[in-house]
Amino acid sequence: MLESEEKWLKRIRTNMEELLPENETVEIDIFGVDVGEYIRAKLPDAIARVFITAPVHLLEGKECKDVLFPEKRQDGSGRVVFPEKVLRVLSFKMKGWNRPVTRFINSCHAKSELQYNRYVRGGVNKPVAVLSMSASDRVVLDYYSLPASLRVHEVDSAVYIPVPEMQDGGYDVPARLADAVGYVCAAMVYEILGQPDMAAQMVGRGALPEL
Repeated sequence: MLESEEKWLKRIRTNMEELLPENETVEIDIFGVDVGEYIRAKLPDAIARVFITAPVHLLEGKECKDVLFPEKRQDGSGRVVFPEKVLRVLSFKMKGWNRPVTRFINSCHAKSELQYNRYVRGGVNKPVAVLSMSASDRVVLDYYSLPASLRVHEVDSAVYIPVPEMQDGGYDVPARLADAVGYVCAAMVYEILGQPDMAAQMVGRGALPEL
């Protein structure tokens, strides 16, 4: 659901005013900056925070398999580098796997060390994907694994959430997550304004939908 920045601004101001006495409005000015400017500045961060924590089934990811080029290793494992500005990887599947990976680990996870052992690492039935960041801030995915005899590695599917950016004067957020984003942004602004109690109440009202 693409909603203009001005509609988001109105939504978040309304959220912030829910806790104020009747007939009061949010017109706080700090160092010459209107609260609306804080909302505009924090909105992308609020969207990102919700997208990172939301259940996968509430998100609308983008497919990017056509721009991923696997770097095959001799042991059947490999690596792909995702496009720029990836916020979260939702699903990844190599051709030849019997199911996709939807739960990812990082290089510090205990299971990551097991991937160096060909007898216990992930395979076509229970694949494993390890995420890390490159020096150029690109998401890197090491996958485990495919049969060592397979000559060509191909990505079957790769779904991700991009870093939130304004498009056509607004932000695209799934309708089911719009309320959560509005309240999280309101909480972030209240934190800037030095009102942690109000911020906590906003966070509570913006709880994500149940699974």
